[in-house]
Amino acid sequence: MPEAQFRKGDPVRFRLGTRSVQGEVKEDRGPIGVKGRHLYLVEFRPEPQSVSLSQIELPADQLQAVRDTISME
Repeated sequence: MPEAQFRKGDPVRFRLGTRSVQGEVKEDRGPIGVKGRHLYLVEFRPEPQSVSLSQIELPADQLQAVRDTISME
């Protein structure tokens, strides 16, 4: 099954511990993961009311496209 492809600026959802977190793709890192997995740099708020932003690198198979978005600003 082919992996989903995302572009810079796409809103995505992923698991962080036991909860689902929404973020935005900041960079397509390419097939640099283990066994050529496609990685993306994602920016997100670690807590819903958090002012600061965090970043994480995740493989495409751990990201889900989001239709309804929230503002990261």
